Amino acid sequence: MTSATSRRDIALLFTALCCWLAAAPSWAMDKIKYGLLAGPQTVYVGIEKGFFRKYDLDVEPIVFRSGAEIVPALSTGQIDIAATAAGAALYNALARGVNAKIVGDYIVFEKLPSLSGVVVRKALFDSGKIRTPQDIKGAKIAVTARGQAMHLLAGKLLEQAGLSESDVSLVFMPQPDMLVALRSGAVDIMVNSDPFITMAVDENVGVEMVNMWTLLPDLTLGVVMYGKRALTDRDLGVRFMKAFTEANRFLRANDNPQGRGEIVQIYQKRYPVKDPALYERSRLGIGRDTMVSNVHGKNGLAAQLKWYADRGLVPNQPNLDEAVDNSFARDAAQALAR
Repeated sequence: MTSATSRRDIALLFTALCCWLAAAPSWAMDKIKYGLLAGPQTVYVGIEKGFFRKYDLDVEPIVFRSGAEIVPALSTGQIDIAATAAGAALYNALARGVNAKIVGDYIVFEKLPSLSGVVVRKALFDSGKIRTPQDIKGAKIAVTARGQAMHLLAGKLLEQAGLSESDVSLVFMPQPDMLVALRSGAVDIMVNSDPFITMAVDENVGVEMVNMWTLLPDLTLGVVMYGKRALTDRDLGVRFMKAFTEANRFLRANDNPQGRGEIVQIYQKRYPVKDPALYERSRLGIGRDTMVSNVHGKNGLAAQLKWYADRGLVPNQPNLDEAVDNSFARDAAQALAR
């Protein structure tokens, strides 16, 4: 073979390769940057079970240190989609007109027991000093921070007991630190979520006095948000929601002793804990079957917003009808029903 022929063959091969690559994007994966906090999350189930891959999505989890960092990152395009808590910080961000919208609920208090509850130090419960919400006057109560979901839950507990925040001492700390404070006696009560509730009960340092489903059925604890890319690329947004809905439905279908094994393996791989069996005993953070956000229903986002606003934590209230777009969740649920 002459050098000229060789060069011609290489050129033809290169041209053919370029043509093939030009036709290839039909199967190319769309990269999604997904913001979240550390912990067991639905998105990990979607990744490990192949639900995102099924819809040609390559999801990269980006872990943030706090929820306060997530919405700004979403608004500026550093991430495309996010899971975050429904709290005062979110409503204040929406009121400022961030380039992002709530598109679904991914953790709700749909059934008993829900993910969150009120745990009393066991010594106080056993002695009879604190056994009902009416007994908590003067207690030291651990919550995460003012304006966050655990603050709202504590506030609703006080309202049920006919008390106000001035009747107790709220102590602000991260969720893992609450267990330490309960052990040492630094606090009397913690308002927390699993796995920390299960850990307190397992260690015999706490008793769950109230599960939050009994106070706030159908309350939204966590939401899924889309930034500009997912909002404007309709096909991308719907494909993601279909995959996420399938992951959520997998969790719902396997929230039982028989189905927990695979979930434990996924969570332990992505967010390892010393005792993997803890995931078998802990409650799962699960969304509604359709993922559609509860906005104006009982204990919906509007009711939560009002609670924060009434306490001066959200000075300018956003228009939730503009800040929430349930069409992606509805379209995904409709497509999956076919």
